[in-house]
Amino acid sequence: MHGISQTRHLPTRCPLCKGAVIERTSSAAHSGFMWFHCLFCNHWWKFRTAETYVNPEGELTGEIFIVTKNGNTYRLESVVVHAIPEEDARKHVESKKGERELENQTLRRDIDGLLASLEITQAEEDRLWKTLQLDEKNVQKAAAWRVAYNKAKSLTKEVENLQLQQQHLTSAEYFFEELPSGIATTRTDVDGKFSLVIPRQGRFAIVARGPRETFRDTQPDWFVWVSLDGETSKRLVLTNDNVLAAGSSEESDRTTASPYLTME
Repeated sequence: MHGISQTRHLPTRCPLCKGAVIERTSSAAHSGFMWFHCLFCNHWWKFRTAETYVNPEGELTGEIFIVTKNGNTYRLESVVVHAIPEEDARKHVESKKGERELENQTLRRDIDGLLASLEITQAEEDRLWKTLQLDEKNVQKAAAWRVAYNKAKSLTKEVENLQLQQQHLTSAEYFFEELPSGIATTRTDVDGKFSLVIPRQGRFAIVARGPRETFRDTQPDWFVWVSLDGETSKRLVLTNDNVLAAGSSEESDRTTASPYLTME
């Protein structure tokens, strides 16, 4: 099979819990096999040294950096990178799309109601203001105008708050909320480089979020599809060209920005 080396390897992970902290119980093989012990789940298993061991996992290496408009390159350190199985990633995005639709309908209805009330209140406030100008020393007219003014101010604030919630529904941040657990997680080093151990078979969403408010023209959010396609390793670069708003990975597989996030 292309890309799969069938050299003889000793196990590096527990076959039960996939933990990487295992110990060999003997330095020498007995009768063609040796015993291994997982320190995570206490699982014991026998490994035949005469058999060829095909490692089902490979390595995804890469780096994360942003190039600004003036040509400066910033390598992003300590960015958390997740590898999420395709099925889990798809379910998450579809679920968030459904939630967004329901929330948007509710917000639109509430905003329309508030705007209608605001229009009436502003008309009343304008009428009371004109009346007050004709009799500025009238305490009752001044109090009535002040009540209408404060009500209009309060309604305006409520509308603005709901509109901010509406904007959040169309942001990348909304889709990053409540992300499912990844099969592998790591952090970038001081040079923005990272390495993830993932299965050679299967498709994964590589998800990362850079520092907020650091870059004026780019929100460093990535949601990129990757598959090792049976190979032992691949390399992925996360940069301006494939941020969530730009959307393409090395695999030429596109993910567009929310609110039009697609899962091809």
